[in-house]
Amino acid sequence: MSRDETVCKYCGVSYLILHEFKVMEEKVKAMEKDIKFYEGSIEREKGLQAELQSLYQDLEHYRADSESKTERIKNLTVELKTKQDELKNVKEDLRYFQEEKEAAYKQSQVLRNTLEHHCSTLNKAVSLFPFIRSELDSIKEVISCNLENWAAMKEEIFLQIKTVSKEALT
Repeated sequence: MSRDETVCKYCGVSYLILHEFKVMEEKVKAMEKDIKFYEGSIEREKGLQAELQSLYQDLEHYRADSESKTERIKNLTVELKTKQDELKNVKEDLRYFQEEKEAAYKQSQVLRNTLEHHCSTLNKAVSLFPFIRSELDSIKEVISCNLENWAAMKEEIFLQIKTVSKEALT
């Protein structure tokens, strides 16, 4: 149909009005769609505001939790440093005691060797006791004989001195 034809032959409605009516229907449909979108946007905005508030609270909670954990980490770091210092001191003490133990072991080895030497010497001396006893008995016998001889000789010398004294006086 040309633009010059302004009325429909079947229904008698002007094409210009029909065209304008169609354009208006499309605009109404677009506006209804926009209204539906905007009607839901208020609820969506409220939901998003609530979600934002919840996220903000979570953020604050996580910040507080982070600060708490940071403080806990600082405390644990200090405690770890203290424990490391204690461990260092214990290791130094252990090293000192090991050195003392080694020195004591060396000294005990020296004393053990000395004791073994003394035991060996003592065993040799003990093994000589019977021989020494017999030698001692022999010496006692000789001394006893010498004492008896000396006593006899003393008696004889005494008698001779008396005799010589008497003779010298006479």
